[in-house]
Amino acid sequence: MQTIEAIKIFWPALFSGLVCSFLASLIIVATKRWHGAISMDGTCGVQKFHTAPTPRIGGIALLTGFLGVWFALPHGFSKGTASLLTLILIGAIPAFAAGLLEDFTKRVSVKARLLATMLSGFLAAVITGYWVSSVDVPGLDWFLALAPVGLLFTAFAVAGIANSVNIIDGFNGLASGVVVLMLLTLGSIAYSVGDTAVLNLALLGAAVVLGFMAVNYPRGYIFLGDAGAYTLGYYVAVLAVALATRNPDQVSPWAMLLVCGYPFIETLFSVYRRASRKRKHNPGSPDASHLHSLIYRRVVSRKLMPGAPAWKRNAYTSPFLWVYSFIPMLGAIFWPESIGMVVAWLVISFVVYQRMYRRMLRLSIYFRRQAKALN
Repeated sequence: MQTIEAIKIFWPALFSGLVCSFLASLIIVATKRWHGAISMDGTCGVQKFHTAPTPRIGGIALLTGFLGVWFALPHGFSKGTASLLTLILIGAIPAFAAGLLEDFTKRVSVKARLLATMLSGFLAAVITGYWVSSVDVPGLDWFLALAPVGLLFTAFAVAGIANSVNIIDGFNGLASGVVVLMLLTLGSIAYSVGDTAVLNLALLGAAVVLGFMAVNYPRGYIFLGDAGAYTLGYYVAVLAVALATRNPDQVSPWAMLLVCGYPFIETLFSVYRRASRKRKHNPGSPDASHLHSLIYRRVVSRKLMPGAPAWKRNAYTSPFLWVYSFIPMLGAIFWPESIGMVVAWLVISFVVYQRMYRRMLRLSIYFRRQAKALN
């Protein structure tokens, strides 16, 4: 009977989140002529691959979806699902606000947005009581056991994941699709260890993202924007911290890093790439040398779909990265408690990324030589 009652309560909340997110996305698109002057993402910029100005305030649609879930969940449902969601949404306020301000003004500095996401991570750790206090590294664990150190480390980790999701938000459905996979992976691990609250929140979050994604993919009528990307990255990171903290003997913090493996690896390579150039670049500045950008230009646009409309080439790029992003997640699903296997899988994911990136660079050199020969 309890299971039946839980299902009766859970599915309406899931449906509510999906529908609210979807309808809010449609309304934003339908009303863009009234708010487009401040909400549109233009087509100028090295990292831009869309051909028409598009609303970049998908974060508002996601917030609407999460609020729909919150209102549909009764207080105290399934061991604190509703109460934990409440605390997570409260913690998201600084990151969401900074991202939305950037979406509207385009004038919020990278440093300010990073600090806002760190504040969200810190706030979430304090009010939920879940923070990283151990990473199974002798010496470091002693420091993390000190509450101030653990809280600051958690704030930095959450900010890192939030910003990494923003970095991979380059094509229709790319970031949102990866986030859905990350949430489903967290849900799978939570199910295997019997953590009902995290399982519920992972599935409910995935439903909210899918509602937005129905309008974002494949044609890209609306974008996540900074508010959407930061909020989703924050949400995934906080759930990962909560899952590892609530189940310390069954889930390693390293496995949670593996869940976020693709955006994490992309961010590390981006920082290294920009810092190692002869002309030094700000690690936070945008460029068009991400793996997804190279796949779009070198594989999709030149080899697979050279004559296709821009939106089709854009949409065709994302599935390549969805497949890659699932590689590190597999390690987390099968060995969530094994530090050795998780670290080995992380190394494998790094190697696969590096080989893919080098392959894209070789294609780039080949196409440049072909162009010179034709000229």
